[in-house]
Formats: sequence, C-alpha cells, structure tokens
Amino acid sequence: MYDFRETTPFTGADDNQLPAEAMLIDGQYIENLVPGYRTLQVGGRELLKQSATSNAIGISDGETLEYVRNPSREITVGYQLIADDDEAFRTAFYKLSGILHGDTHQVSFNDDLSVYWNAVLTDVDDVPKGRNAITSSFTLFVPDGIAHSVATKTFDNMPYKDIPLNLMAGTSADPVSVTGSGWNIQKLGSFNNPTVGKKYAATVLLGRADFAVSFQLWANDINGNRISLAGFPVTTQMGANQRSTIVCTWPDPGTTGAAQIEVTLAWAFQKTDVGTYQYLKAKLEEGTTYSTWSPNPADAAYYANTIMVHNGGTYPVEPIITATMHADNGMVGIVNDRPGILQFGTQEIDGFTTEESEVALDLAAVQGSHMDNQAATNNPYWGGDPSMPNEQIGNAIWTQDSYDGWKVEPNWPSITGTHLYWNGPSIKHDLAQTHNGDFKSNLTWDVMTRFQTGVAQVGALETTLESDGKPIFQMILKDNSALSDQLWWMCYYKDQLVVNEQLDRSIFTNDKFIQLELQKFGNSVVFRVSPWVGNQGRETTITRQFTFADAASVETKQFSAWFMRDKTWGESTMYLIASTVKWQNVSWYTNIKNRFSDGDVLKIDVANAKTYLNGSLDPTMHTLGNQWEQFKLPPGDTKIAITPSSWAQPFACEVEIREAWL
Repeated sequence: MYDFRETTPFTGADDNQLPAEAMLIDGQYIENLVPGYRTLQVGGRELLKQSATSNAIGISDGETLEYVRNPSREITVGYQLIADDDEAFRTAFYKLSGILHGDTHQVSFNDDLSVYWNAVLTDVDDVPKGRNAITSSFTLFVPDGIAHSVATKTFDNMPYKDIPLNLMAGTSADPVSVTGSGWNIQKLGSFNNPTVGKKYAATVLLGRADFAVSFQLWANDINGNRISLAGFPVTTQMGANQRSTIVCTWPDPGTTGAAQIEVTLAWAFQKTDVGTYQYLKAKLEEGTTYSTWSPNPADAAYYANTIMVHNGGTYPVEPIITATMHADNGMVGIVNDRPGILQFGTQEIDGFTTEESEVALDLAAVQGSHMDNQAATNNPYWGGDPSMPNEQIGNAIWTQDSYDGWKVEPNWPSITGTHLYWNGPSIKHDLAQTHNGDFKSNLTWDVMTRFQTGVAQVGALETTLESDGKPIFQMILKDNSALSDQLWWMCYYKDQLVVNEQLDRSIFTNDKFIQLELQKFGNSVVFRVSPWVGNQGRETTITRQFTFADAASVETKQFSAWFMRDKTWGESTMYLIASTVKWQNVSWYTNIKNRFSDGDVLKIDVANAKTYLNGSLDPTMHTLGNQWEQFKLPPGDTKIAITPSSWAQPFACEVEIREAWL
C-alpha cells in the first residue's frame, strides 16, 4: 500500500463553490449575501397535483367532475448556517430574514437558471437551540404555481429582416416588361444620401431580352438630376436570362451636389426597332456582393399578414404585442386562431380626392333670399300622431349685434293665433350644383348656432340637407322637457334616426356656441357636435361615423332650418349664425389625420389589458368587445393574423412571450 500525495499546489476556492440547488433571489445568491449560509436541498418544484371538484349524483356510482384547476405551489428550501460565534450567527440570521421577507420575490435555483418563480416566504422551521452550526428549512409560497422563463421569445411578421437591406423601395420578385425603341430606359430605383467611402452593390436578374441591355449606376442630386461625379456611371452589359452585379464606392461629392444613387436599365445601343426586356429582383445593398433579394421595409411585401407563435412551455401565456407604423393607418387588428380578436382604432378613411372645392351654400351671403316654411322634416306630427300636426308658421329675420354679428332667428311675434303643438318659422335655400351639374358629390356641411334653454323652456332647431322635399341629412338640437334642463343632439339619415344623445349641460352651456358638422365621403358619413367658447374655438368634439350603402349616390339639393317652440312653455332662445355647404370634388387629395401616423408604436399588454402609444398609456385605444381572455396562447403553435385599415400599408408587428411551465 502506498501513500498518495498531490504535488500540484491547489489554487482554487472550494469554499466559494455554489451548491447545485443554490437559491437565487431577486438576482443574487443567498450564499453570496449571508456568510456561512449554504443551500442543502430544494423540494416542491416537481409535479404539481391538480385540484378536482366533483359532485355525487343521486345514488349513482362515482361522482360527476365539475372542473379541474391548478392550485398554488409550495417550495421548501433546506439550508445550513454555520457561524464562528453567537454574534456572527445572529447577524447572519438577521440578514437572511431581511432577504426573505417582504413582497413577492423572483426566485431561481442553480440547477435551472432558465426559469424563475414568483414566491413569498410563508413558513420557517425551528432552528436547533444552543448551536452556531445548524440545518433548517423555510417554505416559499408560489401563488400561481408556475415556473416562468427568464428569457423571452419574439416572433414577427418580417420574414426578410435577417436578409441584408434592399435600399431601393418598389422592387419586385415578379417580372416587369419594358418595351420600346431608342434607349428604352427604365429606372429600377434610387437611394438618397449614401455614405462617403461606403461600397454599394446593385443586382438585377434579366429574363427575356431582345437586344443587349446596359445595367448602370448613376450619381444624381437629391432631386434626381444627373451629376458629373468621378467614378460614375458604373456600367455593365447583360443578355437574356442573366444576373449581374455592379459595385460603386461613393466618393466625397464636394460641391457637386451629388446626393443620390440611381439604378437603371436601357438598351446597350440606341435602337430603331422595338424590342422588350424583362427584369426582376432588383436590389441595391451595402457591400460588394449580392445577397438574396428582399423588398424594402417601405414595401408592403416586406411584411407578412400572419405570425406563427410557438409556446414551448406547458402553460398558456399572455403576450406583449408591438405594432410599428410605417405610414398612416386607422386600425390595428389582431386575430388568433382560437379565435380571439383585438382591435385598436377603426378602419377610418385616409382622406378624399376631389376635383375642386366649390361652395354650394354660404348662408351669410344669401341673406333675405330664403323660401319661408317649406322645410322637409322627419317630425311633421306631435308624437307621430297625424291628428296633431306641427306647424311651419311665421317668419325668420336677420339681425345683427356686436358679439354674434349677423344671424337669422325666429320672429316669434309674427305668429298669431292658437297653435297647440310644435310651431315656428323655417327657411330654405337651394344649393348650387357642382360645375359639372352634380348634386351627389362628397360634401362638408358646417352649422354654427346658439341654443339657450333651461328648466322651464323648450324648443328645437332642425337643420336639414334635403332633396325634392325629403330629408337626406338632418342635425337637430332639441329640448323637449319643461321639467329639467336638457339638450339633445339628434341626427337622421333620410328617415332613419342614427344619433339620439343627451348632451352634457356642464359642457354645452348657454354661454357657448354650438357647431354642428357633417362630412360625406362616398358611403361614409360623419356627424359631429362641438361647444365653442367665443373666438377661442371648440372645447371638445363628439363624433359619430356611419356607413350607408347608398350615401355616395344620394342627391342633396336644398338646405333648410326650422325654429320650433311649444307655446305652452317658455321658448328656448335659438338662432343660426352660419351654415356652409361645400362640394368636395376637386382633383386634389386632402389627407384626414388618422389614428396612427408613420413612426407610431403601439404596445399591447395582454396580461393587464393595457395599451401604450409611443410609450404613454392610452386607454382610448380600446374597442368595446376586445377578447383579451382569448389571447392566452396555449402550448404549441398559435397563428395570429394582422390587419391594418383596408387602405393602409401593412405595419411591423412583434409578439413577445415568456414561456411558463407547471
């Protein structure tokens, strides 16, 4: 038998070796925080039993299962604590108590640092007395019973994001044919503000080519005008069914004004005969070699309309969804295959294209020329009873004062005799048709009024756009109660009451103007009402938007206003300050501000049912009926569809999950 001796000096530190199940609490090992502490064993992280609830049914054998749920979990940690003396022992326990107590902690263990548990201390075992070297245990309560992944996983709708960026927008993987004689030049794309000293590679694939083709890189100014710059143009000649790459180094443009690389194709020689070439997969990228073709992030093709999310855990998880806009958009729609639906914003409209903006009516410009008491109405009878007709009677007059300026108001003294129901004067004006004789164009209609009423006063002001004696669009302010201070806003499309809302009298007060607005663009109709303070402008706006199947084709030929009272009660004070109708059919585009703009980032926190726009909490994003509970993504694959407004460009979308295990 021989003695063994280690001849190599030991330089390690066995005392600092962490146990296999050492506990990490809020990012730190207890062994590194409490001298003499050492984790011995951990229990309770394994199988979690289920809690089953059942009922006996009569005298039948067995029971009927009502439901099964996952209960909470307890994790027991055995530990050792060794101290040199009583003071060190007590100090170590004070530290341990301070570390373990408090609200929920994130707890991990050294044998699996990929997950953490949300846990709180709920029980401790007795500590042996009279000793400074002890073993004991404590219990951690895990309310959800779940182990959560430390790392998150992210899935997105950008299949090309890991491919080198195509600096040219508008390219395609589908063949494009160019036919012509002469040089037959085709611009493939351009890139603004290249970096001095950087190399750029342009690539294109030719299909058919009746003649030799020249593939070229040009230097331009920022407006696309050719600039004479050293090293440009870069040119190569191509034939049918050939792919070619050309490379340039962008020099210091000095005072030349060069600020753009343009990529073109053309016949290699000027031709008198007509010919065709086809090209596809054009790309400009940084570097000197060709990579796989990809669209530019400004192209719709860059984004898929679905995301496949894989939950590799064993428990449903609630994602965080981030949508980044690259253009105007009205709606972010997220639909999974359970199915579950989340919608933020609305489809909206992006704007309208017109031929010319023409005034159909400016009430202030046609003072005194109205027709009396011929207004179309949806309220010809009191309570809808033909035996109790409301009356258009008396006259309305134009008056002027220093505050409101010119206005038209009812001349109540012009009404004589007994009138039992709603009565008062109306005015009516023809609308001027468009320059092409049309009464169906898109239109905007603004009405500025004052409507002052109180508890013992009643009245109504009907404003109408009509056609051939029938109401088409109506906006009404009405107080029908002599018992309380009320003001109602009512809107009709033809004979259909589509808005009937009581206005907040703390906002729509008697000292303010009230603006009524209508917009018709195609079949989309928007009604608005706003309180105005003097010349300061509107305080707020209530908007209601509808789609009517025939609104685009309906004619509007006249404007009318009917001032009404019920003489049994006090009369509301009302007058009309302005009414303007404009045809919107000029050949220019008017952009309507949409819910989302280029660069906006919408973050959707499913777990807490909260939304953040550009980092700020925005509860106005929510749509009634959002199915938050349907977005707990189960283990396995979930397919998520992404929908912008029908007119909008796709947006970038990322789905982040934190997997969890029972």
